Amino acid sequence: MVDLPTAAEWDMVRNWLTTTGGVAALLVAASTYRRNVRIKREEQARLVYSKMTHHEDHRPGTILEILPHDAKLGNACPDVQIVPSSEKGGEQGAKMLATAPLVQITAVIHNGSKELIGPVKIQVVNIGRKITLDSFSTSIAAVDPESEFIVDFKWRNIDYPASPSCGTTIIFRDASGQWWRRHLSEPIEKVHNDPENIGPTPTERIEIRKMQLATGFEPIAEHKLTTKVRWHRFWRKRQGKSPIP
Repeated sequence: MVDLPTAAEWDMVRNWLTTTGGVAALLVAASTYRRNVRIKREEQARLVYSKMTHHEDHRPGTILEILPHDAKLGNACPDVQIVPSSEKGGEQGAKMLATAPLVQITAVIHNGSKELIGPVKIQVVNIGRKITLDSFSTSIAAVDPESEFIVDFKWRNIDYPASPSCGTTIIFRDASGQWWRRHLSEPIEKVHNDPENIGPTPTERIEIRKMQLATGFEPIAEHKLTTKVRWHRFWRKRQGKSPIP
């Protein structure tokens, strides 16, 4: 004959079930809270993106607008010359003369959130070659809430007479100080605070130092990496990502 549990044993079982249920509920609540915090932190970043709005290919000898389509900033391009231009009404302006085959695109940085973002760095992506062009970039101090910032890029078309398929990638800091990257139309990616997030790319810095040395100026120094940055780069590499965001 099987002995039934005593009242004390039943109480122990009930207490164990109550404790287990409480722990499970606490774990669920903690998981839900972490998920809500993550979603809240991503809320602003999800409303930020960049996109290409115009793409033109130019032959050598073509006259170009310096900043077309209401662009506020453009990159330095060694394959153009500034030339005077006479506009209607006798007004004098300036344009650019292409001295090599060029690609010219207009890109928009869109901040759909109600808070400021910045700094922001935007670069061009050669989609066909699956590379981010690092010989030029543009950095913007800030993009106002619910606004757009338009930039212009010109560079030598190494695929001429073919036309490359292009897109843009941006890295930016949100209002809370967190850095994010959005590559083309992919989902946002949370990234660490790296010195390379803003300012000239490594390739740009090489050219800048060459010009500074040629003109007698003290060349810009390379970034000094903290232990924290080195760790983040190491961990990204272990994950199969580029060490630099």
